[in-house]
Amino acid sequence: MSKKQLNFSGYKIKGLRLTKQLSPIDVAKELDITPTYLSLIENGKKKPSMKVITKAAKLFNIEEDSFIDNNDLIDELKALTEEKDLADIIHAFESIMHGKLK
Repeated sequence: MSKKQLNFSGYKIKGLRLTKQLSPIDVAKELDITPTYLSLIENGKKKPSMKVITKAAKLFNIEEDSFIDNNDLIDELKALTEEKDLADIIHAFESIMHGKLK
């Protein structure tokens, strides 16, 4: 995986954790890393190792390939951010996520 893909992997882990309503402590424990390190990964400040990605794939019951950048989706969202106010986009995503989490 490239550097860009590993950053995306961290964001994907965060999205899966939030979707499954798991705490950072629980996920960190399952991935055999500290909650602080998980936070750094989820915020793109550290790149997850292949070992962490493998454990995350198992934890979330998805293929490791799911952690590879989805360039089409990223391009679509990038175009959307050029058309719409970022605050409105964030509001929309938060509304969607809160609806899914209830």
